[in-house]
Amino acid sequence: MSAQNESGTSQPREQKFSAVNPVFFNYREDDVFILPPEKFEYGNHIIPPDPVTYPWEARLENGMPNVVKTPDGHFTIYISSFVSFASKPPSKVGVMAYTSKSWDIRKWTRPDAGLYWYNAQGQTADEKISPVQQPGFQPTNIVAVDVESVGIFEDTDPGVEKPIKLIYLPQRESHNSVLAGYEMERTFTSDGIFADFAKMKEDRLTAQKTFTFPFINGDTHMNYLKQNGDYYFCSRLNAKRSSLQPGEKLPLRPDNRSRYRRETITKLGQTLASQSVTLDIALDMSTPQWEPYSMQPFRMPGFEDDIWYGLVTMYGTQTDEKVAHRQRTELAFSNDGVRWRYLKPGIPFLDNDDNPEGDDYGCINIAKPVMAGTYMPSMSSALVYFYAASNQRHVAGRNPGISVAFGKPGKWAGLQAGADVKNFHSINPDDTELVTPPAMPKISLYDAMLLGSKNYPFVLADITQDPRDTPFSELNSYVLLEMMAYDPSEPHGEGLLLAGCLGSSKQGSTGISDEYESVGLVDGLDMHSKNLIFRYMKHNSDMHPETVVSLKHLTEVPIVLKAELKNATFYGFKFDVAGNDKIMDTSISNTFRGNNHWGYKPSDPSHPCHTESFMNIESIPNQFIPVNEEKGSIAVSLEPASNLPTAEQVILRLYGDEANCLGVYYLPNGAFQYRVTKGGLEYASMTIAPPAGQSFGGHQVILTVEALKNAERKYGKDLGEDATVLRVSCPDLSFEQVVQQPILWNWKHAEGAITDADRANARAFAYVNFSAFIPGMDKITIGGKDASCTDAFAGEIYNVEISKTLPPGTNDFWE
Repeated sequence: MSAQNESGTSQPREQKFSAVNPVFFNYREDDVFILPPEKFEYGNHIIPPDPVTYPWEARLENGMPNVVKTPDGHFTIYISSFVSFASKPPSKVGVMAYTSKSWDIRKWTRPDAGLYWYNAQGQTADEKISPVQQPGFQPTNIVAVDVESVGIFEDTDPGVEKPIKLIYLPQRESHNSVLAGYEMERTFTSDGIFADFAKMKEDRLTAQKTFTFPFINGDTHMNYLKQNGDYYFCSRLNAKRSSLQPGEKLPLRPDNRSRYRRETITKLGQTLASQSVTLDIALDMSTPQWEPYSMQPFRMPGFEDDIWYGLVTMYGTQTDEKVAHRQRTELAFSNDGVRWRYLKPGIPFLDNDDNPEGDDYGCINIAKPVMAGTYMPSMSSALVYFYAASNQRHVAGRNPGISVAFGKPGKWAGLQAGADVKNFHSINPDDTELVTPPAMPKISLYDAMLLGSKNYPFVLADITQDPRDTPFSELNSYVLLEMMAYDPSEPHGEGLLLAGCLGSSKQGSTGISDEYESVGLVDGLDMHSKNLIFRYMKHNSDMHPETVVSLKHLTEVPIVLKAELKNATFYGFKFDVAGNDKIMDTSISNTFRGNNHWGYKPSDPSHPCHTESFMNIESIPNQFIPVNEEKGSIAVSLEPASNLPTAEQVILRLYGDEANCLGVYYLPNGAFQYRVTKGGLEYASMTIAPPAGQSFGGHQVILTVEALKNAERKYGKDLGEDATVLRVSCPDLSFEQVVQQPILWNWKHAEGAITDADRANARAFAYVNFSAFIPGMDKITIGGKDASCTDAFAGEIYNVEISKTLPPGTNDFWE
């Protein structure tokens, strides 16, 4: 059904896209500009904690905000945190609601939710937060208890019966294996609180959907996303090294190993139902300093066919004192909702205050953005980012309040050019052999020509010049966007022009416009003209005279987009579309996977040394990048020299610096080793030696590494755990062996006293990790340690592949 204005006239729908969507433009990390939202009153709290008046706010240290717009246009903030902390567990966790009936963003209310009361005389956390009102008990704004890390998702698809979806850890029932969901109707109390919280109080244990994992050990600030009709949710896993340092003995008392946080993604299906589930890693560290603490994925209205953005709360790793225990926000994105990447690793989207006295100097934990709308009439189109902010770093006892920042819709990140002109093209087979025509973005010329649609794009950009009545050659700040039919015979596949436009500053000024602008006349060529489409139709007819060409046949025309920039930042573009139709189709492009492996075959196996750099490579949707994969495999065919090495030799190495690398090595004792080094310490290693009295020297060996879940592995399935495995096969010696990354079951308690929680954590600590787990790697060297070929392998290397998985069958190589 078409959108309508007050007079009932059909209104066009906006179909919006981001310039950093790699479907539309191949770009490099250096081209990306991140535009932070502007903090309100320098990040000072708009809702400071008040534990004197409201004792349940005494320990909001893990405050996680979710924001909902109520029917009257106001906001309700739901904070998931402690509501009664106990030094001796269990503490009481829950959700508090803050509501606003004022148009002043500084004025908030802690409404009496009528669900839980504070008992100042209670001796335990459970006694202090009472589900029953009694004389002397204080009313609270607490709406739920015994749930933590709560995320709230609003499903806007039509026909969804209960569109409000909660995801949380059920504190008393989780046992390192269970997360849960609860569904609500979108109805509100007079205070602006979801009415179904009252129902949840009574039936949570029976009505909630339980998601049971083999093991979990992290959960902070989860949330859902919905992609192609399927629900997914984000959560977290915590990892620790498997290799012990000199002097360390099991059990570890104390356990001084660094903890590394890992963002996860779990698929649920088309409905929320109790089920057994698994997880995949969505994000590891962005740089050696920053770990993903949690992620809030979002798509704003109009961007349904675009990328997902992820607001990633980053955690300063404890191995770096400068950033240790601080929290800030970075931007990630995903084309398919499953495979995630940081847009510009290490560059904050919302950073901590530089002032040590600032309310957000220590921690920022951000909620998904909401449109200001009628809440702030003077800036109704602004995006509002509420966030939990604390002056202290992420340490016990900190007590954050709520701060807010304002952003510009569509302006999260863009492609930027200075005085040197930059050109960007959308994915096409001419520029990369990984792309096939079906994976290209497609346009429906039929829908572009419908009454109410615009057949040309509009540009959102930071430009300081109005191009109207100015020759193109005289423009000094511009974005020129051209849309061409794909023609494989032309450079970049640029065929006939179908439409285009110039972006603009505010008309008649040098002020930057925050609206989508479209100036069609460029040096006398009207790029808005429908005659360009008719010309393309005539061309098609001339090329295929036996076929009758009509617009109805032109609903999936592969296109190439070209953006030319100078002294500008290009954030995105849009089409105005009649009703519920689509001009641009990205359904196949967003799920496109052009490659699944990288390989190298030395032309001279006895001199295999080769280095390849992956620094600042161009983006391709869902691209396989061997130095930045959350899981994967390695296969090497080689023959060691007959004599044992006198020192360690490097067969292959992935690295960025000396402190962070992974590789395969040939040891002086004649054994092979796969070793991961993180933060300067050996994180994990697996070693396979030849049979007693024999040597691998002079014999061909196939060596494989699989950093994959057990169900995805080719070898070592009998080992049963989701941990990395090393395999060595030497047919000449009738030898084959598979070993698994060590899992330190007795990390906390001695044999005989190991608990289920110990086992769950041990599994999580050793969960599969691959090249993305080692941040900052950008090079691969085969046959040596680095480009200078130090510690060179003395034998022969015939083939090396790094891939998503090993191929099925008897061959371990894709090529």
